[in-house]
Amino acid sequence: MIPARTQCPDGWTTEYAGYLVSELSSIDRKRSSFICWDEAPEILAGGIIGQAAIYPVEVLCGSLPCSEYINNRELTCVVCSK
Repeated sequence: MIPARTQCPDGWTTEYAGYLVSELSSIDRKRSSFICWDEAPEILAGGIIGQAAIYPVEVLCGSLPCSEYINNRELTCVVCSK
């Protein structure tokens, strides 16, 4: 998984592209694991077994170069395989 990209490097195959997301701890309001959420996810039919809240990761100008990223926009990602 490559954050902040929409294309794989030369010689790699794109599995899917999407947006960087993470859960948010209700205790300390910190993010934990980050995943690339497919921009066109498939839905599994059936009942709800468990629930999880995920949130998009947004760009904070200053944390990332302001000239390369737009402030408060969702961060893209791509999943590649070799």
